[in-house]
Amino acid sequence: MSDRKLMYTCELCSDSYQMGQGIYDGKQIPLYKIDVCKGCYDGNWDGWSPDHEAKLLSHLKEKGLSAPERNNIGLLPRN
Repeated sequence: MSDRKLMYTCELCSDSYQMGQGIYDGKQIPLYKIDVCKGCYDGNWDGWSPDHEAKLLSHLKEKGLSAPERNNIGLLPRN
C-alpha cells in the first residue's frame, strides 16, 4: 500500500486538506456541487459566513445553479 497522501484544495479558503486512507478532512456539498475543508464546513454550521458568500455565489453561477433560499438568520444554508 502506498504512503502517498491524497491532498485537495478547499474551494472556499484555498487551504489543503487530506482525503483517503482513513483520513477525510474534507466535505462534498451536493447543494453547491463544491468540495470544502473540514474547517470551513464545521465553522459554518449555521450558514455560510458573508466572507464566503461572493465565492459561493460565483461558483453557483459558474455551474449554472440557482442560489438556495437563505436560512432564518439571512445566511446561505450550509447543506
